[in-house]
Amino acid sequence: MLGFNVRRARGGCGLPRRIAGKGSTPRRPGLIAGALALVLVAGLYACDGGSEPPLRIATIQWIGYQPVHLARTQGGWPDGEMRVAEFASNTESLRAFRNGNVEVAALTLDEALLLRADGHDIRVILVMDYSHGADTIVAQPEIESLNDLEGRRVGVENSAATAYLLARGLEHAGLDTSAVEVVRVNAGRHEQAFRAQEVDALATFEPIRSRLLEAGARELFDSTRIPGEIVDVLVVRRNDMDIHSGHLQQLLENWFAALDVLEAEPGHARDLMAEHGELTAAELERALGGVEFPSIAENCDLLADDGDVLQETTRRLAGLMDAHGLLPQDVDLEALFDDRFVQALGCPDSDSGGGS
Repeated sequence: MLGFNVRRARGGCGLPRRIAGKGSTPRRPGLIAGALALVLVAGLYACDGGSEPPLRIATIQWIGYQPVHLARTQGGWPDGEMRVAEFASNTESLRAFRNGNVEVAALTLDEALLLRADGHDIRVILVMDYSHGADTIVAQPEIESLNDLEGRRVGVENSAATAYLLARGLEHAGLDTSAVEVVRVNAGRHEQAFRAQEVDALATFEPIRSRLLEAGARELFDSTRIPGEIVDVLVVRRNDMDIHSGHLQQLLENWFAALDVLEAEPGHARDLMAEHGELTAAELERALGGVEFPSIAENCDLLADDGDVLQETTRRLAGLMDAHGLLPQDVDLEALFDDRFVQALGCPDSDSGGGS
């Protein structure tokens, strides 16, 4: 085993600061390998001698969350300290979070707003990905347009992003959700329900999208039509940020190290991701084309100053959710975003973290 002296840094497990380039500046493979080695070796050590309780992380098979699973395959993920609970849908992840069965959840931003509206004091500590075509409304082959959905059965997860996607898609066609028969379908049954023709159309996401398109489904609407509105984030309760600060820092280090591997060794990384997602190489290629993963530098910009860059999008999203009856009550957006953990990774031109 390699031997490194791992120093403790502000707010985290003490992994050395990384140098992050702006935007999508290419990373150098030699540095990537070294950074990844540090991350994986550090993963073998518990922060403060293992004084932190295990961190439980809720996720699903959504393509934008796959770097979590990619990180776990690299040989140094501390399973006893950071435990990933994979659910069939974000609805189940939300339930687990609400019930206190997990401390961290990978969710869409609209789902984070649902938690806030329910009174949960959460913080967004990472923007994981943007959907750029990976969320979709697909229909049986004979249905040619969104207008043809009037009076038809459309499957959604009512409490999740698919309900929002359907509302926005119908809005583009001059319809509202009362024009269709909304059928509640857990994401774990999306493919089964569609293939069995229990629904005429389905608001869904990758990798289900790719499999259904391969089977002949017709795509009517996707998230390229609503850029920036479907955002995936990592959320944590405010009080858990202090209890699990080391593991949270370690989790973000592993996340960005996995993105480095995906960029530097795409063949190897995609093989692992395809295997986990039960996708063919072609399906994975299509799925990855529908998401964008913000870099460390982009996360620094997005989360700084209580997510100032994201505030307009978040307010618009909350307004649209309220207009479509997807929010049970007004949501407090104050102190929703916290950049302390991405700051500890080394934000350009910044010496101190934010958040509260």
